[in-house]
Amino acid sequence: MVSDLRTLATTLAGYPSSLFFYMGSVAEGKAFFTTTWPEARAVSDPGKRFYTAFGLERGNLGQMFGPGVIACSLRAAAKGHKVGWAVGDPWQMPGIFLVQGPDVLWSHDFSHIADHPNFTILPRLVADLAVPTPT
Repeated sequence: MVSDLRTLATTLAGYPSSLFFYMGSVAEGKAFFTTTWPEARAVSDPGKRFYTAFGLERGNLGQMFGPGVIACSLRAAAKGHKVGWAVGDPWQMPGIFLVQGPDVLWSHDFSHIADHPNFTILPRLVADLAVPTPT
């Protein structure tokens, strides 16, 4: 997912900036993002405070190992990605949120752990949903 977002952020005009939250240590995040997206902004959240604040839940067996996960895993493998060692809670469902100030303007409801929204729609969502900043 991070690799896909990096590609779009560097090739698609108007792509929103990203801020990642991950459950690993600062050192684990640095090791991951150094190879995946060195310019990415990321916050270590081993206590899952942000996950909890955004209402993200733990997955069930179907969300972790169902047919959709297998299909997406094959897609990722075709792109050269592999499953690494689990960092943090491996049952934690992911989230993607379009945020402006204190407002969540859009979010993707993940049907399984490997689900991906259509990331190419994000620039249009930013343009359509963003609240004008008072001047």
